[in-house]
Amino acid sequence: MRSARRWLWPAIGLVIVAVLVATWRGGGEAAALPAGEAERGRLEVTTSTQGELAAVNSVAIAAPRGWNNKVAHLIDEGTRVSPGDTLALFDTSQQLQEVEERRTAYEAALADLENQRATGAKTLAEKEAALRRQRLALEQARLRREALRFESESRQREAELDLRRAELDVQEAEEDLAAQREINAAELAKAEAEMREERLDLQRAEERLTSLTITAPDSGMVVFRKIWAGGESRKIRQGDQVWQGQPIMELPDLDAFQVHTWVQEVDVHRLEPGQRVRVTVDALQDLQLMGEVARIAPLARTEGEDAAALKVFDVDVRLDEAPDGLLPGMTAQCEIIHEEHDGVVHVPLEAIFRRGERTVVYPADGGGGREVELGAAGEDRVIVAAGVEPGERLLLVMPGDGEGDDDPAATAVPEAPTS
Repeated sequence: MRSARRWLWPAIGLVIVAVLVATWRGGGEAAALPAGEAERGRLEVTTSTQGELAAVNSVAIAAPRGWNNKVAHLIDEGTRVSPGDTLALFDTSQQLQEVEERRTAYEAALADLENQRATGAKTLAEKEAALRRQRLALEQARLRREALRFESESRQREAELDLRRAELDVQEAEEDLAAQREINAAELAKAEAEMREERLDLQRAEERLTSLTITAPDSGMVVFRKIWAGGESRKIRQGDQVWQGQPIMELPDLDAFQVHTWVQEVDVHRLEPGQRVRVTVDALQDLQLMGEVARIAPLARTEGEDAAALKVFDVDVRLDEAPDGLLPGMTAQCEIIHEEHDGVVHVPLEAIFRRGERTVVYPADGGGGREVELGAAGEDRVIVAAGVEPGERLLLVMPGDGEGDDDPAATAVPEAPTS
């Protein structure tokens, strides 16, 4: 009897150890793994993006005409201006020289015009005086012929010839005067045209000189544009040289804002104009704004370089309001809301696994993989239409329960179902 009891207690100990090991292999190991909880409530299917604030309406300010536009002075960025305020000054040295050259040429043309008028008037006066003399000579020839009516025939013939010569002299003087008037008119017109051309060139040079001072056409806040300088894209600075017509700054209207952002090409099919967007501004963390998708670019572009380059589509998000504190260029975070589901059961995406053709979850209390039916997926959670109860805790990593150890598909990275 004593011998039987001596072997009974070690046997009981072995049974207890076996139970503990089984417990550790089942629920104990699962309890040590990270888990997430199934919840019932609202789930939004969203796409998160980052962008930059910009005014909806803005007046662009461009560099003036000319091929040597060097920035001599810039107003401080962020300055609020009124119409007529000076925004930028460009180097005027060459333009001042051109104005002086044009003014000299105009004054010379004006002097030539006055000289032409005086010379023409003098020549015309001489021609008119010559015509008057010829007319007097003609009148004398007529009187002489009348006085010789009773003289000899030869003397009358001589008087007749003198009269004829006087008439021809008058005719020639009249034609000479008429021709001189035409010559004077032509030369005067030419001189006037040259003077007008020089005056126009001077006006243009003066206008170009004036254009080197850029003033505000409207009220607003100064925002510099980026230019390509020194091998990099950066905001304009004093001393930079820019091309004519190149945008250098803008005056945004601070009453309406939008966010310039982009989405990857795999997400663009989920976007539609009018979708609501939650917006937060990095510099104003306590402020949450709402807006909507206003524009989706029709064509993709490349974002980044080399191996990191992505195909993306630009998106504009129009904000519903523009509270104080918003400034162009601020970084903004956007949540584009594609779908909204109320009263649904949803779980973390990390709790979803693939076992061959099945989609499964692993309850935290053990029991092996359970097949589930999924619905729409958000960025970090997914709707479970069947197979999970609210409040149930699910493992976020594959358990080592032996069920999937030999199945390569069971160790696949969890994937989000497409919405």
